[in-house]
Amino acid sequence: MRENCTINSPKLKMCGFMEIWLNCIDSLPENLPKEIDFVLTSELRNSEHQNIILNNDQKLVKNGKEIGLMINISSENEQNYALSLIGSVNWLLLKCDNWKMIPCENLIAAAESSGTKLAAIVENELEVPAVAFALEIGIDALVISNDLVELAIITKSQRLENLKQEEMINLDSNSLNFEFATINDISTIGVGERVCIDTTNLLDLGEGMLCGSFANSLALIHAETIDSEFVPTRPFRINAGSLHSYILMKDNTTKYISELKSGDEILIVNKNGKTRISKIGRIKLEKRPLIKIQWIKDNEIEGNVILQQAETVRLIGENFEPISITELKNGMRVLIHNSIQTRHIGAPIRAFSQEY
Repeated sequence: MRENCTINSPKLKMCGFMEIWLNCIDSLPENLPKEIDFVLTSELRNSEHQNIILNNDQKLVKNGKEIGLMINISSENEQNYALSLIGSVNWLLLKCDNWKMIPCENLIAAAESSGTKLAAIVENELEVPAVAFALEIGIDALVISNDLVELAIITKSQRLENLKQEEMINLDSNSLNFEFATINDISTIGVGERVCIDTTNLLDLGEGMLCGSFANSLALIHAETIDSEFVPTRPFRINAGSLHSYILMKDNTTKYISELKSGDEILIVNKNGKTRISKIGRIKLEKRPLIKIQWIKDNEIEGNVILQQAETVRLIGENFEPISITELKNGMRVLIHNSIQTRHIGAPIRAFSQEY
């Protein structure tokens, strides 16, 4: 069997280009800068620039066709409403009253690969670059007043300089790419809280969950499906380790194990990379001795997982068979899933971050 069990076909997405919308809801300036892309207005105006009309229902209309709507975000409920629209509209125009950056970041992360574009109303010079480069990705359109045109043009140029292609994970695939990484350190780290995740489905030999300390490198933690003379099997359980760890969810987002609750849908993965969805029936948190297993892949990508120090906790070894973590030694290789993407509140985004 090959090391790369199943390979996704990556999606390529362009980033960098940003539109400039001139906010002309109240009035239309006599001389419109040629560098702007659209005029945002409440009614059709004669202009050499194409209009985007914001009507009384807060809907956005271009060329007579509805393309999205404006959401005023001043509370969590309004942010959640905006999040619920992602993937179902072409454009969301964001107007944030008090908190601006955090709602913009949350929506940018959620809109990745969704098909929904984001425009944001900015009101001063400090907000222009901040919103344009939020999460290193930025919104798709700056909506500005006439006095911010020059700064917006400069910012758009800077965005174009960062134009690049990034590989995006294929969320439509029912398989994941696995690799082997070499263990380079094993150490005990004392007693801490560890979490067992009990599912509402029976788990098979070779199945488990992807967990780890770093979002870009996760190990396959095997389910407790293997017979032992000392302890009965728990074919619904995965001893997922320390509560700070990331776990991969059903929609390619991650959560901290500490955030999980009964009813959450998680991703079950087998050693060949095939995936399915299961729900959590119970979370069991207890204090136990913990051990850190650290690995490295091709002298570049490093990762680790912190697990309960027990014979029933297993990773997948080089022969694609479960191996107890108490049998692991430096130089051995274990099965991992690496991702090139960083995360924002669990969602994969095209931005730089470093975990260590």
